[in-house]
Amino acid sequence: MSSHDHIVNKYLLLIIASISFSSYGQQSLEQTDIWSPPLPVFSQQFDWLKLRSGEWLKGDIVSMYDDELEFESEEFNTIIFDWENVTELRSRFDQQIRFANGEVKQGFLIVKDNHLVLISGGTEQHYPLSELLSITSSSDDRKELWDGKVSLGIDVNKGNVNQLDYLASAKVQRRTPFTRFRIDFSYYYSKSTADENEQVITDTSRLTSNLDWFYSSKVFFRVFDYEHFSDLQQNIKYRDTLGLSLGYHLMQNKRLQWDVTLGPSYQQTVYYNTTDESDQSSGVVALGTLFDYSISSRIDYIFDYQLQFVEENSGKRNSHLKTGLEFEFIDDFELDFTFYIDRVAKPVASADSVPPESNDYRLILSIGYDF
Repeated sequence: MSSHDHIVNKYLLLIIASISFSSYGQQSLEQTDIWSPPLPVFSQQFDWLKLRSGEWLKGDIVSMYDDELEFESEEFNTIIFDWENVTELRSRFDQQIRFANGEVKQGFLIVKDNHLVLISGGTEQHYPLSELLSITSSSDDRKELWDGKVSLGIDVNKGNVNQLDYLASAKVQRRTPFTRFRIDFSYYYSKSTADENEQVITDTSRLTSNLDWFYSSKVFFRVFDYEHFSDLQQNIKYRDTLGLSLGYHLMQNKRLQWDVTLGPSYQQTVYYNTTDESDQSSGVVALGTLFDYSISSRIDYIFDYQLQFVEENSGKRNSHLKTGLEFEFIDDFELDFTFYIDRVAKPVASADSVPPESNDYRLILSIGYDF
């Protein structure tokens, strides 16, 4: 073989090797482009959630409302996801699904590709995901329908005057696609001791309870609205108010809830150390607003104001303001700075004293636990 033929053969071998390597690389690239991670085995012991990042989580669907999905897993506890970051959701139990038109359906839930599939009685029903308003458990006794908080604040002073101040408060709420039930309770007590003489400075309590029925995404009816109030300094042994009202969501999104309510009530007031004739009953026009804003993932601001227009002998105008900041310093524990104002425009005096001041102010530091 001549040297010329030998050189030609070398070039041919190089060309063939280059073509083979290029072909193999192209095939590898194509295989890489079309590869996707395998689906998990969907154990029926869990609900399943897929994020835009491709990650899967197993656990329990708690609820979805205001474009936020609350999901609980053993590994990460309870997490709230923006609904826009969820690409797939599968339930193991029946869920109650509320749509934007007010219709409520129940069944096993699959959310995928901006589409919602509801399986009930062996039948599939398909809906655009844009029509979905909320998701809650269809089981009335599941604990996930409830949430609450308890708080305690104590101030102890020792010296020439020994003084004890404390505040205890609690609230619980239950929410379904159609209703919201809430109970709030607070008790504030303060006493001082000097030269073995004990004096109660403050002794006041308030219990409120209401039940809201959601007519639409904006309008709700407060079909039950009750308040029990007592205040030693205001000479009020107890004041009970029962009524109903119409409510409206001025704003409602992932970070802000702003509601207003207006409606009629009936009020009965019994006073300390006064004549029976001073006890009063009155019709009431009640106005209220609740502004709850999440400044960050760990800081919330609350403004809650309630105003009652009553007859002059019942105080003329009774109002309650609660406003402040809640700081979550570790999981489920919060540090609360809360300012209260209770006002009776025309207070009633006891039989042996002058009329009390109209306004009572309190600034409270307390620690709360969310559950």
